[in-house]
Amino acid sequence: MQITGYISASLLLASSWLLSACGSDIKLPPVDPNSRALTIDFNEGSAGWKSGFADYPAGQEEFYELSAGSSDLPASLGTNRKGYKLSGNNHSDDLFMFITKKFDGLEPNTRYGFQFKVRFGTNAQKNCMGVGGAPGESVWIKAGVSKTEPLAVNNGAGDLLMNIDKGNQAVGGSDAIVLGDFANSRECGDSNIDYMRKTLQSKRGSFTGVTAEDGSIWILLGTDSGFESTTSIYFMTLDVIATKL
Repeated sequence: MQITGYISASLLLASSWLLSACGSDIKLPPVDPNSRALTIDFNEGSAGWKSGFADYPAGQEEFYELSAGSSDLPASLGTNRKGYKLSGNNHSDDLFMFITKKFDGLEPNTRYGFQFKVRFGTNAQKNCMGVGGAPGESVWIKAGVSKTEPLAVNNGAGDLLMNIDKGNQAVGGSDAIVLGDFANSRECGDSNIDYMRKTLQSKRGSFTGVTAEDGSIWILLGTDSGFESTTSIYFMTLDVIATKL
């Protein structure tokens, strides 16, 4: 899929991006001739997206209850709509769940600044206690880019680890940035345990990446968990702006 040279319609219709954590507005940067924009709506399908899991022992997929793929959204997130669902039971206290896809259309061997805005569904109430960590605040949402395909590979000792630098839990790496956490706006103990929509975004200038020799880039979106139980997330939309530096 190619990254277009214009701001997509869904971005133009929005006068600002919202920071989910505090509800503050951040104005969109002016349209830059050096920028490219991409909007993904997972309601339209997941063609070309690959899923993966890392930071757990190889061969333990059933024990970790790992699942991924296009799925109907819970009714509280919208009727007759789909998202990309990732789910896993984090027995290792360090499970990383991710989706990735290759995109073309940028200049080869060139550094770009990347901004991400992701909307997803979460059922994790804020300020709750959990085994190993909180079900909301100890599950971090990450986004990033790599010129090589992000993969979970066996480290030779029986563990599956990422072949890129995504950082660990609350810390980002050279190939991924922390956007925020999985907690929604309901207080712990609220009787309403339905899924809620949450939006997170990165700040301009906070993350850069270099394209491959053919101008392609792999986009990564995932969760890095310190909560030792089940997390099920529904990714709904993803907006990316790439600005040539």
